[in-house]
Amino acid sequence: MDVGYNPIEANSESRLNRYAPLVSRWRGVLRAAKAHRKKEFDRDADEARNFFDGPTNYYWTRVAEAASDQVSQGFLSGEALIPQFKISVNRMFDAVAMFGPALYHQNPTVAVTPRKPLSVSIDTFYAHDPIATELIRMVPAMQQGLIADDQLMEQVVELMQVYESAVQNTELRAQINTDHSLILESLVNYYQQEGRKQDEGRKAITEAIVTGLGLLEPILIQPPAGGPRVPSCRFISNRDFYADPDAAYWRDVTWIAIKRTAPRNVVEARFGLPEGALKGKFASNSAYDSGAVKQVRQDPDGKTPGVCHDIVEYYDIFSKNGAGQRLRIGDQDKPLSGLEVLGDYVYLAISTSCNYPLNLPHAVDLIDPETMEPSEDALQRTSWPAPFWDDALSDGGWPIVRLSFYENPGKLWPISMCKPVLPEMRFMNWCMSFLADGVAAGSKIYPAVLKSAAESLKQQLAESRGPFTVLELESITGRNINEIVSFLKAPPFNIDIWNMLAQVNERIDKGLGLTELMYGLSGRQIRSAAEANYRQGNINIRPDDMASRVEDWLSITAAREIQLLLFHGMYEDVEPIVGSIGAHVFHTQMLARDISAITREFSYRVEAGSARKPNKDTRIAQLNEIGQYLLPVAQNAMQWGVTKPFNAFIEDYGRAMDIDPTPYMLSEEDQRSIIQMQILLGQGQQQEEAGQMEGGEDEAT
Repeated sequence: MDVGYNPIEANSESRLNRYAPLVSRWRGVLRAAKAHRKKEFDRDADEARNFFDGPTNYYWTRVAEAASDQVSQGFLSGEALIPQFKISVNRMFDAVAMFGPALYHQNPTVAVTPRKPLSVSIDTFYAHDPIATELIRMVPAMQQGLIADDQLMEQVVELMQVYESAVQNTELRAQINTDHSLILESLVNYYQQEGRKQDEGRKAITEAIVTGLGLLEPILIQPPAGGPRVPSCRFISNRDFYADPDAAYWRDVTWIAIKRTAPRNVVEARFGLPEGALKGKFASNSAYDSGAVKQVRQDPDGKTPGVCHDIVEYYDIFSKNGAGQRLRIGDQDKPLSGLEVLGDYVYLAISTSCNYPLNLPHAVDLIDPETMEPSEDALQRTSWPAPFWDDALSDGGWPIVRLSFYENPGKLWPISMCKPVLPEMRFMNWCMSFLADGVAAGSKIYPAVLKSAAESLKQQLAESRGPFTVLELESITGRNINEIVSFLKAPPFNIDIWNMLAQVNERIDKGLGLTELMYGLSGRQIRSAAEANYRQGNINIRPDDMASRVEDWLSITAAREIQLLLFHGMYEDVEPIVGSIGAHVFHTQMLARDISAITREFSYRVEAGSARKPNKDTRIAQLNEIGQYLLPVAQNAMQWGVTKPFNAFIEDYGRAMDIDPTPYMLSEEDQRSIIQMQILLGQGQQQEEAGQMEGGEDEAT
């Protein structure tokens, strides 16, 4: 099948259906990816979600659904063992509450550091040229006058000038890179706050803790009222993320897809389609709330179809292996020809509402009919938002950035931190529910009344209310009262079940990392500082590793934002942030450079600082320790007007103690006063020494 090489009339039937095989194949691949994700990731991830924020009776609802599907649940297969009091212990909420705030407490400070050029000697510079090397070796002899050949001296001078010129160019390039890095650093740190990265990042971290995978997508935001565009990262749920099911490792993935749902008119406007070109599949919540939807039915993704049909579902597909001409679903599908003109790195938007890619309508030809070259319009429509693929060594170079704490070797999808203890969490829910029933049953009092007792006595017992009841007996005919009325007690509760639950709960805490020290508790008294440091070091192993992964993840997101800015940015986008001079340098120099300087970190290194909640007690202790050595040196430096070390120490100390350090810092005026005082003291000392010398001379005379 030929796709696009030969221009076809607009009203031709083949033209209207020429992309249908491509869309059909992508739909088949997406179904396979969804099935693979469900098998490898969704089952455990969905259960972890329910242990985080599921219904209070989630576990028993799951048991009932499994029983209806005739899935064996062991002791829970029979309906007689279903408890009346159903409990779900959501331990994943504790994990999110403990680790989430610690991992992302504040937006990190991003440092854009230029690469420092290497210092190469003149001997190394000319090591490839034997003649030049020999001339350089003659320089000491020429300086001593042992060699007076003018021609040789001219050649040596020329070699020295070439080397010095190369050194100066390197230093100039280094200075330019330093200035460029300052501009980028100012921009990217502004975008951390403006783009609300803390809110989006916390969502991704929460999902990474619960399910094992968190995602951020770098995008370029245009404010509705106009103005500078802002590169930012937004959270997308891993439920809407698909990846190549044939890949065993993330580095082997050839395509990814992100599922989107949006109003029909918004999708048509995004892709430049005429009004009414798409048909909605799902009803919006507003239509559902208004009563327009009469029947409530949900598809497997939880969407509710309705009569309004104003929501369109589509998939943003990013491929590194062409537009899909190599996809084969079954043995009968043949490769599609013509699509190779789009190259290897292709973006397509596949919808369930039409038989053509949304970004590649029927009217767009792959080949320009006039020049017979690849169509610029088609290439622009199918290009990635930025050449992230050039940064393949950094998380694959995709337009999403993954965060995972526990990779599964040999598997594409990571695992949730709760997966190793899911059986214990199920058992805990099972025990707690039956224990609640047991407590309720054990709290009942069963009075036993002799059958021959008066009917009034039975009625009084049946109508008893409150903590005690007075029973009136007319007469006791020679019998003991215990022979007429007796109270049956339930068997005593076995305390061993609580010990077993405590051990299971401890196993869950160890698996999740929620030890007693994480809560600030201790089962026994710490007897020495060495023991305290040892326990503190052990408890920080897991949080430190998780924090390190978060910092690497945030560094990649910052680099992606810079890539978007350099690919799409204009003078107007950066001028309000860095001023007119910085915007001029950005527009005339930085945009003209190869974007690989950023993506491959040839010129700069982008690193995000810590986003963790600072440990102020530890910080104060560190400052006290270093102050013993720094303050005496700073005091001596202040005598000569050097106040920077002292001010830096006071500033750090004030931040650690949450106080304003400004009143305690020395200003430039104080520095000038110190210098003037030193000058006056020096003059006074000189005068005193001169007077002593004169007095000594007079005394000697």
